[in-house]
Amino acid sequence: MIQNWASVCVRCHGPDDNGSKTEGRAFFHNEAGYSTFTASGVALNSGLVVTSASLLRPFLMDKLSSYGEMVLCANSGVDVLFESNIDDDGNESWIIADLITVVEAEGMLSAIRRLTGQDSSMWAFGWDSNKRQIGTDLSSIHRFSLRNVGIAGLAILRLRKSMAEKSLLLDGRPALSEQHPYHLSIPSIGKKLTLHGSGFGLIAPSVLINNISQGVVANIIHPYRAARRADQQANSLILTDAKFLPGMEGGAVSWDETGELAGLSMLPIRRTDGEPVDISLVIPAACIISAISPFLTIPKQSLLPDHIAALNSGSLVYARQAVVMVQVGQTWASGVIISKQGHILTNAHVFTSFLDNISNRTWPNLRNGVSLRVRIDSPQQQQWVDDCELIFVSESCWDVALIKIPETCVLNGFLPFLPLRSKDDISRAKPIVKGTPLFAIGHGIFGPSSGILPLVTSGICSKVITHNKQPVMLLSSAPVHRGNSGGVLVNADGSFVGLVTGNGKTSTGRTITHLNFAIPVEAITTPINSYLADEDRKWLDHLNTPPIRVDDIWCLRGVAPVWEALEKVHQVPSKL
Repeated sequence: MIQNWASVCVRCHGPDDNGSKTEGRAFFHNEAGYSTFTASGVALNSGLVVTSASLLRPFLMDKLSSYGEMVLCANSGVDVLFESNIDDDGNESWIIADLITVVEAEGMLSAIRRLTGQDSSMWAFGWDSNKRQIGTDLSSIHRFSLRNVGIAGLAILRLRKSMAEKSLLLDGRPALSEQHPYHLSIPSIGKKLTLHGSGFGLIAPSVLINNISQGVVANIIHPYRAARRADQQANSLILTDAKFLPGMEGGAVSWDETGELAGLSMLPIRRTDGEPVDISLVIPAACIISAISPFLTIPKQSLLPDHIAALNSGSLVYARQAVVMVQVGQTWASGVIISKQGHILTNAHVFTSFLDNISNRTWPNLRNGVSLRVRIDSPQQQQWVDDCELIFVSESCWDVALIKIPETCVLNGFLPFLPLRSKDDISRAKPIVKGTPLFAIGHGIFGPSSGILPLVTSGICSKVITHNKQPVMLLSSAPVHRGNSGGVLVNADGSFVGLVTGNGKTSTGRTITHLNFAIPVEAITTPINSYLADEDRKWLDHLNTPPIRVDDIWCLRGVAPVWEALEKVHQVPSKL
């Protein structure tokens, strides 16, 4: 494992007479014809520093050198700040660094192509919602170049020797060299990690250097869809729900359990329509080792079998396999298989605008021309199922719909499902209370064209709302995005505890990804399990008649405060 590393702040400056180099940047300093930016980096005890090439791109020459390399323009430079090089008075001792090379993080552009699907115009990298950052052209990612170097480029720096010898002490840990071989841990879904970086570091480096953010592995994107060998898995793009701040790009990412280096943060990906994407991208450690290997002799140990198996074991992985993608017309959502016969639970609101005007919700029909299909993901393959039956669409606050796929649609005998536990089973289990760790699993953000498996995001139970001492609503902080509707909330054991229905929104309609609502399984398990037992739809009708107070809770009906009116007051519309 790679434990001999340090998180640093990296600064780059260069000539910029008209400020054009600052486009798309969240923060910059422009003075006397120069612009300055900061990012984060990973320092190794060999004197090498690795950072995101997006930091340097504004000052890279537009033409490659005679050796075909990317080089900095005249009068530009890079320096590095270690937290240990800041004294008690806040004085900073920056170390000058030389750019050795800029290389592609192997496989990352292919993984990005999988994420964005066919329509790259819907996606952008960087921080500015109106202007794209230089070097982040998604339309060019079929081949690594200056146009996309800010997305998947790694800048390899070497600290000036005389200054580095005085300053570079990584807690006394040994150098990454031939005397110290390493092995790489393969990422697994739900594994805890920490992002290290100097968010907003340009403002006050001595104060804001090396802050951290924690989360879990939300997804693993193999560049070439099916990664069978361990080395292919280790070279896969990592998605995490850890919060990411401007200036943290290029920063170290470590595994919580061991402290070893897991990878390096990329620029954030975002949707051009403004829909929030609270997911961070991580270049894996294997890509970093590959990038610096020409400059070091590093003997590589084999990947251990238990690391390889970690991707295919655990209740969280099984729960994820039971989550499907539901596509209705041109929209998509999530669903969860709840029986071995292929019954799928999802949200009613997914279908509301696609139903005809004749059928009732207990015997629903889609309008002519509207298709319904479900995608099942097995460890070996993905399968779209077209001949699905829409059984039930709730008309009440219980935002529940039921689908059934043919029993013949089993992938090589594989059809994972998460059964709805009986009330007796639930009463014997540990209750979900405020603060209970929870995971949201669903097809958020990335639609059908991406072909990727469901995202897993982490959080806690923010609140349990009850009626007659029974849970009727769960609030969770696990980030939920567009496409997560009908996904699941599971606890740390992988048990199905809630059906995700949606997010909170501001008065302007902006989605609050860290406030989501879910139906507790206790509230719906009796009618649905009764239907699964005899397929009599009268049981499902019970979901259309919730108590009035439960309806008030789900409609967020409150009582507005009433005050005695003041004279000659200008009434401003409330934002509730």
